[in-house]
Formats: sequence, structure tokens, C-alpha cells
Amino acid sequence: MPVSDLDREDLDILRSVAREAGELAVDYFERSDVRFWDKSKGNPVTEADLAVNNLIQQRLMRARPDYGWLSEETAINNDTRTAKRVWIVDPIDGTRAFMRQEPYWCIGLGVLDQGLPHAAVVRAPILGETYSAVRGGGARLNGKPIKVTDCAQEDGCRIITNEGMLTHPAWPVPWPAVDLVHPKPNATLIRMCWVAAGKADAALTLWRKSDWDLAAGTLVVEEAGGVATTHLGEPYLFNRGEPAQRSLLAAGKALHSLLSARVKGVRLPDPNWTVRPYDQTQTMERQTMGDTATSKQLLHLVIGGELKDVTDVQFEDLSKIDFVGAFASYKEAYDAWKGAAQRTVDSAETRYFILHAHKLLDPETGDHHHV
Repeated sequence: MPVSDLDREDLDILRSVAREAGELAVDYFERSDVRFWDKSKGNPVTEADLAVNNLIQQRLMRARPDYGWLSEETAINNDTRTAKRVWIVDPIDGTRAFMRQEPYWCIGLGVLDQGLPHAAVVRAPILGETYSAVRGGGARLNGKPIKVTDCAQEDGCRIITNEGMLTHPAWPVPWPAVDLVHPKPNATLIRMCWVAAGKADAALTLWRKSDWDLAAGTLVVEEAGGVATTHLGEPYLFNRGEPAQRSLLAAGKALHSLLSARVKGVRLPDPNWTVRPYDQTQTMERQTMGDTATSKQLLHLVIGGELKDVTDVQFEDLSKIDFVGAFASYKEAYDAWKGAAQRTVDSAETRYFILHAHKLLDPETGDHHHV
């Protein structure tokens, strides 16, 4: 289909802003005194993330003040959820790589139209790679057209994923010999772009990913002739109530079909089936989650560990369960769960859960206490 004038204009805006944001990010990258902290347990952010985010927001919203704004470092608002066109931004995808002075981080910019990406730029300044795509106009790396590989078999395919996941004994049918891509970029967007450019045949992550981790890369992969969906083959629709997807599988069409058939038995929740702890709904008010001084204390335990089977929820060894903590409110438990889950994002066999305890038993008296 032909490229719309609006999409082409937005792509030009994204290219310009990506260059400027990349220069600012590199300035911070080359310093040794960049401050960082945890947004939630195990979920780091640096002052560079915020500075780059602010610059991008100023430039993009000045260019299109009627667009919505969806970013990792900015609170979500209702205007964004209802806007037809939305800027979607990850100011620094791969914050951990950035903090370790590794080159595998990038700036991801895109524009959504009714939940679908229409223009995108992914800039990895230290790698010297800038990927761009516009709906109907193809994908490019540093201005040159790119295309996914035509790999049509699992055996020997080059895949970006977690080695421990592939070798886990719980798979009903063992994985064939594949070529794991090394180094494995910390940034999901770089992984997707490497698939689009033929540097890898596939990228697989069996864990939830945020919309800003996926949107720009999805368009780059699609315009390079590939497919980017959940592991079940579900097409992405971005900017829903919870800006996240259950998983990632990106590859050429033939290989994508084979890999999806292999991993479709892995049960992962759709993030939009659950209620975010920050939202109030008609059926779940904050008072029921222990967030007010007058609420009765509730008990939420965050635990995790290695599963016997990636398609089930039985732990391999109960003595090795990781106890993250006990929390009085669901919001606190959710933050702790998210941090733990993100630390093990590439390990499909390691899962974390929130256990809501309804009853305590006192063995000494035999009494049951409801909580």
C-alpha cells in the first residue's frame, strides 16, 4: 500500500529527534558520574533515561501537540488511551547495558495510529546503527533497505534467546541444534532490528514486554518482510489498558510459523486480562488492596523459582523457592513482582507469582485467622 503523507512526515520528525536524542544519550554514556536508582525493586533508571525522555517529549509534542504520548518514563493518562495517533517512546532501551558501559542500548521512537505502528526509528548510537521504517515503505538500516532471512527450518537457525530456556528438560520435544546469537543485546528493540536486518533469524522472549519495547521494532520487522507477534502468533495491538504484551516472537514468515508451533504450549498471561494495581475500577477499589490507613491488613507474598514444566506452574524444587517479600497492599506486591520478573525476563522456566493469603493457621491453638 502507498505511504501516506502524514506517515512520511512523522518519520522525518522521528529521524530528526532520534539524532538529537542520541547525541544527548551519548554525552551521558561517556560520563562516569551518571546517577541511577530503582523505580521499583530490580527495575533501574538513570538520570540519562529521564533527560532523554524529556528532550524527546518536548520535541515530539511541539511538532504534534494533538498526539498522545506513551513512554516508559512518563505516567499514562486517559488522553493517550483515547488518542487516534500516539507517540510511543523508549528513551533508552537497554538501561542495564547503558549502565555497564556496553554498546547494546538504543533509543526507540514510533507513532501509533489506532494501536498500530505507522512510522518508527531505532537508533543505537554506539553501534552506529539507525533503523527506520514506515508503513508500506519498507525498512532501512542507515538508509539502505533491509530484509529478514529466508530461513525455513529450526535446525541451525540463528536465534536470540535464553540458552537455559532452550535446554530445559520440560520441553515435550527437545529443541534441535540452534545457533545462539552472541552477544545477546540487552535491548529488545535491537534484537528485533537484528532480525529485520538478517543478522539473526529469530528473536524469542517468553515473558511480558512493554509496548515501548516492541512497537518500533515490530514495524521494522514487518516492513523487512518478517512477522513480530506473541509466541502464540497473536498480532500486537498497542496502547491498550495495560501497555504490555505477553511475549515476543520475531522471525521470517516460515520460521515464525515453526517456532510458534513449538512454543505455543507455554502458558503466559495476557497483561490486559489483569487489573493494574494503580487503576481503580468498579469492582476493585483501592480500599480492597490495603492502600488506606483504615483498611484491614492483607497479606501478599511474592515468590518465584524454577518450574518443572514451562507449560505448568509446579516448582522444580520447593527448597529453592525465592521469597521476595510479604506486602500489605497489592500495589506494593505488584511492584516487587515486576522487579523480580524483569530480572529473569529471558528465563522462561523461572517464574514469579503473587500469593494472596486468605487464612493463617496457628498450630499451637488450632485457630484459623482470616486476613
